This record gives sequence, structure tokens and C-alpha cells, in this order.
Amino acid sequence: MAAGTKKKLVDMTQGSIFVSLITFALPLMAGSVFQLLYNTTDLIFVGNFVGTTASAAVGASGLLVTCLIGIFTGLSAGTSVAVAHAVGAKKMKEADGLVQTAIIFAAIAGMLLTVIGEFTAPVLLDLLHTPEEIQGDAITYIRIYFISLLPLILYNIGAGILRACGDSASPFYILAVGGILNVLADAWLIAGLKLGVCGAAIATSISQTFSAVAVLWILLRGNRIITLRFCVAKIKSRYIWKILKLGLPAGIQSMTITLSNVMIQYFINGFGTDTITAYTYYFKLENFIYLPVLAFGQATMTFTAQNIGAGKIERIKKGIVASGSISVLTVVVISTVLLAGGETALGWFGKDPSVIEIGLEIIAISFPFYWLNSLIEVFSGAIRGMGYALLSMIIVLCVICGGRMLLLHTLVTRFHNVRMLTRVYPITWTVAAIVLFMGVLWTWKKSAVSMSTEYNRRNK
Repeated sequence: MAAGTKKKLVDMTQGSIFVSLITFALPLMAGSVFQLLYNTTDLIFVGNFVGTTASAAVGASGLLVTCLIGIFTGLSAGTSVAVAHAVGAKKMKEADGLVQTAIIFAAIAGMLLTVIGEFTAPVLLDLLHTPEEIQGDAITYIRIYFISLLPLILYNIGAGILRACGDSASPFYILAVGGILNVLADAWLIAGLKLGVCGAAIATSISQTFSAVAVLWILLRGNRIITLRFCVAKIKSRYIWKILKLGLPAGIQSMTITLSNVMIQYFINGFGTDTITAYTYYFKLENFIYLPVLAFGQATMTFTAQNIGAGKIERIKKGIVASGSISVLTVVVISTVLLAGGETALGWFGKDPSVIEIGLEIIAISFPFYWLNSLIEVFSGAIRGMGYALLSMIIVLCVICGGRMLLLHTLVTRFHNVRMLTRVYPITWTVAAIVLFMGVLWTWKKSAVSMSTEYNRRNK
């Protein structure tokens, strides 16, 4: 285990819980702001320099990309939990082996996904009922975007490893530079060279490739815990199984949520170009509220995983309460500000009055209930961190995906209006938060019993 550079890492198994969570989550939120620049600036430049139809093309293809990479986002979470368990238990040799296995596995999977995506893009967009007038631009955008899937997957896996070791600052610095690079590339390719949707996709590919190279460079240099060596001898089947056991359910969960959003996108596409564009603006604006939600969800997962490894069960309960409280409060403040300035915020992406009117209707229904997502991510992160990723997946699969599909095919089909379509979100959020809370109680009690049994066995 090479020492390498001496970064300050966050040990979440001791000290103030609030300080640990905030210290870990703040770089995540700040980094996510820059990550938003990857696609948000694409849309801003496309909407202002190309037009509404091009914006709709970017939006129509965006959910498909998210769906296809969702499984690998989950594997990143699984890797993070597995490494955090090992770090919390001070099993550094196991942590090292998990890192080597995860990176090589991600590289192979990323290449396969890129090839598959290039060949299936037109068929998938057609299945989503994408309007003919935007299908050409949508295919162009998504095919170029697929080229950047390999670096995107490598970055997510690598960043997950760094966070599991308590380093959430390095991914922030990488995303900061990558986000600025994306803005400059958008300005050059879209506003300068007039490449339109094609330029937006190329700009994103450039910035994502930079992020992947940067995170791999940091892992190769090493820190006080792990160093990436690309050592084939360290790739063991038990490491692959552990990553898949924790990550595959998380990946299916992530993909399931996106699939339910793809189903909603199918219904959105049936309302016409203005509504497609309005929802595209909404999804981009929504990301600004989702920042603390995602950051504290990931912080809770890492916090829980490290403390499970260290055997500190009571600390986990306090961490869940603290993380949920901070996240909810933050989301309420941000959503209130965006609701108050909704017209201005939506106007960042385009100036079409009919599109902005539909967008205002959407945020008025969704944003007042968005704090429920804080509870969903914190509870889900805690369940995964305790090693019960399958339970989290089952709950999300049944409630969010199943519930949304049921509502779409009953209420939306019957009433067929944007208001009813948007209400699907807060309804399923409410049910999911309640069920996941019960899941947290069950897994915490089960983990407490397991730790007690293990303690008694060792002290016989």
C-alpha cells in the first residue's frame, strides 16, 4: 500500500457527526454544481443560439442516456460501500483489491455499453415516441454522447472510491475544472462554430474525458489508503461478487427510477414540442434542488458503511437523523427561492412564452413536495450503507417504478393534461419515503442484532 500524496481524508467513524457529514457533503454539492454545467450549459447555449426544437432534441435523448448508465452508477455505489466497509474495518488489503477490480471491470463494461449504444440509439428513440421533427438531432446528440460513456463510467467509479476513503474534495476539484471546460467548449462549438446539437454533445464528451483522466491520475498517484496499480493478480472473484452484490441492486434501482422517468417522457412526448421543451427546462432546473439531496444521500451511505465496518451501530442512527434534517432544510430553502423566481429561472434556458408558462405550471406542482426526495435518498443511502442494497431496490422498484406506471396508465391516460402528469411525482415520492423509513428501521435493528451476535462470538 503505497503512501503517495497525503490528502486530508474524512474519518466518519469518530468525532462530531454534523461536522463529518457537512465536511463530506459540501464538496459533493459544490462539485455537483459544476457537474450540472455539463448538460445545463449545453441546453442554455442550444436554447439561446439554436432554438426550441434543438432543445427538445437534447431533452428527448437525455433520459435515455441516464437510463443506460444507471446500472453503472449503481455499481459505483456498490464499489463505494464495499470499499467503505473495508476502510471502516481497517482491512486495507481488501480495500486495495476492490479498487483494482472495480476500475478494470468498469473499463470493460464501458466499452461494451458504448458499442451497444451506437447501434441501438435510433431504435430506442423511436420506441420512446420521439417526434419526427426532433428525431434527427436527438440521434446525433445521443450517438456522440455515447462516445463519452466510457470516461463517464470510469469517473463515477473512481470518484466513488475516493469518497469511500473519505476524500470528497478531489472529485469536486475535478468537476470544477471539467465544468468550466464544458462552458468554454460550448461557447466555442455552439456560439462560435455554429455546430448546434452536435457541438453540445462534443463539448460534454471533452469535459467528461478530462474528468475520467484526472480521477484515474489521482488514484494512480495514491493516497494514505489506496493506490491503483492495474494489477491483474489482485482481481479476485470474491471482490467482483461483493461489488455486484452491493452494486447491482443499486444499479437496478437507479435504472428503475430512470425507466419510470422514461415512461413519463413517453407521455410528455405525446403533448408536443412545447411541453417536451418545458419539461426539459424543468429537469435542468430541478437539478439545482437535487444537489443537496444527492450529496447527503451519498454522505449518509458512506457514513453508514464506514460505521458498519467499525461496529458503531448507535452512531449510524444519529447520522441518519442529522443528515435527513440538514438535507430537508436545505431543499426547502432552495425550492422556495426557485418557486419565487420561477419565470426568471426558466428563462435561462429559452424565452418562448408558451414554454415558460407550461414550465411554471410544472414547478408549482412539483417543487413544494421536493423535500420528500431528501428523505428518500437519505433512507435509501442508509439501507445500502448497511449492506441491504437489495431491499432498497425492491422498495424503489415497487413503489416508484410500479406506482408511476400505474398512475400513468390510469390517471394520466384518463385526464391527459400536464397537471395530472406532474402530480405523479409527489404522489410516488410520499409513498416511497414512508416505505423506505420502515426499511431503515428494519435494517438498523437487523444490523444491531448481527453486531451483537458477532461481539458475543468473539468474546466467548
